[in-house]
Amino acid sequence: MDINKDTRVVDLVKEQPRAAVVFKRHGFFTLMARLQGGSVGDVTIEKASSQQGADMEKLLADLKAEVDACSRPAEQTKSGEIKIHKNMKTTEVTDAYPAAKSVFVRHFGKGCFDCPAFGTEDVAFASLMHNTDVDQFVNECIEAVKKEREAQAGARST
Repeated sequence: MDINKDTRVVDLVKEQPRAAVVFKRHGFFTLMARLQGGSVGDVTIEKASSQQGADMEKLLADLKAEVDACSRPAEQTKSGEIKIHKNMKTTEVTDAYPAAKSVFVRHFGKGCFDCPAFGTEDVAFASLMHNTDVDQFVNECIEAVKKEREAQAGARST
């Protein structure tokens, strides 16, 4: 998808859900709330930037970078190394490491997996929105995965 000043926000977020995170980082909280409610319509990036008083060129650059990053495959490790970092999407973490779900519930609540934003946010933004220290959260996710692996290894050896 070509992202430019005339791109409709609703079309972009529908095709590239991670774009919502970029809009939120630029302060477009009301626009994203209106989008969830279905009342954005024909609002373009240019119109939204003008209404918000945002730097449209910076927004466009960030949107393009995010879409480009999302088009690359997630890192895979053959060594079994646990790769969880704050720039991963929340669903990337929970899909790759189901043991981390307990950490999400502990920090973000039981309803976090039903939240419309789940999967569109990266771990850093989700932590920010839930007043959680991102480094602590990532470390707890890694520890949860390690514990699960240790338990599985112990079960196999008996």
